[in-house]
Amino acid sequence: MNSRDGAERALETILSIGAQSTEASVLRVLVELGVQAIDADEGSLLVLDPSANELVFSMVVGVGTEDSALLGKRVPVGKGLTGLAAVTREVQIGAPTYVVGQESKGGAGPQAVIAAPMLVRDECVGVITAVSFKQGRRFQSRDAALYARLATVAAVLVQQRKALDASAGARDAGRQDAAHATHERRIARSVLRISRAAPDALAHVADVLRSIESIACPEDDGE
Repeated sequence: MNSRDGAERALETILSIGAQSTEASVLRVLVELGVQAIDADEGSLLVLDPSANELVFSMVVGVGTEDSALLGKRVPVGKGLTGLAAVTREVQIGAPTYVVGQESKGGAGPQAVIAAPMLVRDECVGVITAVSFKQGRRFQSRDAALYARLATVAAVLVQQRKALDASAGARDAGRQDAAHATHERRIARSVLRISRAAPDALAHVADVLRSIESIACPEDDGE
């Protein structure tokens, strides 16, 4: 699995959002909007993989980031400002204390990072970030406030997707249960009609049902 596959897999399996879906497009727009609004150089969306307790780079935006080496890479929860945002559930700003990989612009590493947690019912499902490579650049509290709002919108999008999936699953289960109930009623009505119209045939019906049962439920011995 390459890094892009890993990034898309995180979006789909953890957030239930397909890489080519409308939700993914909106999330990308939110990250791009944040980068433009605070004059950052790059932005990213990381998805929290709870099974590994790591954040997975699932989107990276900015000049020349279409095939970013960051895609699919992981950050341990609690590591650096990005990992700290996932732990504290608060926006983190400052100079980077942990840099993933060896990515740089013009030979200079990141100078400032802002990381905002995406919270769904107080559960962190991901983090959106912005990075500046400008020497001496520092993000301000107003930047943190903006990113908190963007992260809230992103979290609502994820929450709605999860709610839709849960609703669809419930509908499917309900339809399946209803179908089973319908079949059971049809079988019961048929047996009842046979018992009234031709009671002598009930022994044959019982034999047919027992034959079907032995095929469908081979582990049951029957009475």
